[in-house]
Amino acid sequence: MESPDDAPDARPPHPTDTSDPVAPGPDASATVPVPGWDRLFARLTALDERLAGLDERARHRESVIDRLHAENQELKSGERRAVLDPVITDLIHLYEQLDRESCGLRERDEGRLADLLASLADDALLALERVGVELVEAEAGDPFQSDLHRPLSTVDDPDPERAHTVARVVSHGFRDAATGRVRRKVQAHFFRHAEPTPDHP
Repeated sequence: MESPDDAPDARPPHPTDTSDPVAPGPDASATVPVPGWDRLFARLTALDERLAGLDERARHRESVIDRLHAENQELKSGERRAVLDPVITDLIHLYEQLDRESCGLRERDEGRLADLLASLADDALLALERVGVELVEAEAGDPFQSDLHRPLSTVDDPDPERAHTVARVVSHGFRDAATGRVRRKVQAHFFRHAEPTPDHP
C-alpha cells in the first residue's frame, strides 16, 4: 500500500513556471467598432448644437421682452407726465403766489394771515412732491449756476469774492426728482464786481 508520500505529485506547477499554453490574447472587442456608433455620435452632436441654438434664442427673446417692458413703462410714464404737466405748472404758480404773499404779509406784521398763506403754500409743495417734483432752494452767497439760476438783475459790489453769487432770492426753482430736469430755475439777483467810485463834493 502506497503512502501519501509515495503518490505522484499532483500539486499545481510552481509560480515560477511561466509556461501558459492557454494564455488569453488581446481583447478583440476593444478594437472592433460598435455598429451604428458614428451615426449615434453625429445625432448627439446635432442635438447638442440644436439645444445650444434654442438656448441662445431663448436668451435673445428674454432680452427683447425686457426691453419692450422697459419701453412700455417709459411710455406710460411719459403719458402720465404729459397729463400731469398742466397740473404741475399750476401748482408751481400757486406755491409761488402763496409764498410771495406770505412773505409780504409777514413784512407788514400780519403774522396770522401770513402763517395761513404759508401753510397753504406748504400744502401745494407737498402736492408737487407727490407727483415727483422737488424744490430747488438757494441762499445769498451761493455761486451762480447756469443750469439752476436765472438772473433777474445785477447788484454792484466792490468785493471781488462776492461777484457772481446770489445777492437776493426772488423765487425758488423746481425740478423732476426722477430725471433731474429743471422745470423752473431759481430767480435771483446776483452780485457783480464793480470798483468803488470816488465821492464828489
